[in-house]
Amino acid sequence: QSLTVSGILASFNAKYVFITATIRLNNLLTTQHSLDIFFYVETKGMEMQLGIKKNTDQAPFMLAALREIRSGHKKGKIEDGEEDEDARPIIGPLMGPAIKDDNSEAKAPPDFSPPDVLEFVGLETDLPVGFLRLRWALLHTTSSFLKDAFYADVMKYDKIEMDQWSANENEIGFPKAPDGIDEGTFINATLEYSYLMPKSAFVKANMCYATWEIIKYDNYCLVIKEKTLTPEVPYGSTFVSWTQYSIVNTGKNTCRLVCSVEAEFPNGQPMVAR
Repeated sequence: QSLTVSGILASFNAKYVFITATIRLNNLLTTQHSLDIFFYVETKGMEMQLGIKKNTDQAPFMLAALREIRSGHKKGKIEDGEEDEDARPIIGPLMGPAIKDDNSEAKAPPDFSPPDVLEFVGLETDLPVGFLRLRWALLHTTSSFLKDAFYADVMKYDKIEMDQWSANENEIGFPKAPDGIDEGTFINATLEYSYLMPKSAFVKANMCYATWEIIKYDNYCLVIKEKTLTPEVPYGSTFVSWTQYSIVNTGKNTCRLVCSVEAEFPNGQPMVAR
């Protein structure tokens, strides 16, 4: 489950890892995954039976393509005598223990409405992990899931520094809030972190500075809004990257994840050649 969630987050995060002031968000270039896919399609041709996919099918389609690509790469490495990537030490388990309440059916509050999303929806998918368990893994101060399993192992970030929540740092993420603690006070709590993003075909290695803010928090829905600054990339001081993670409890150890993004240009939209 840790690998599944990490892989889904990675496929989304890598797709929107770099924004320039001269490219609108809906025309973002993908990074390494795109290069892999284009190269693989060129090599395999029609064997992949590619077709146009709806937005709701995009994430499963991309993940299936990436699995096929990685499987092909792995086979080639083994034939060449290189080490199988599955032989690496397993990190974890980092999702934390299973939570009994995640086995139950999920019931939406009477006044619930789906959270508003940002300008572009990049990923909609069902996760095979309980809502409360995932919430603990993402938010609790004792969890190292994001830092060790995702940022370090999957995304290959370096110099990762994570602060504490600005409020209720020991209570946020618990399956049930301790007595005397109102979960409503978790709203607008923030957590700052930074990391060194590895170099890519487009930019050199550069520092990123991000802030998470809790927008909605209860036992049915969690919404986190992320602000990312990349001042070291070209024109990095002219834009702010926003990402929103909306997670809804669908019961029976499953939940629904919707990720959306948009770019903000504090000094005005850039001029784009057409």
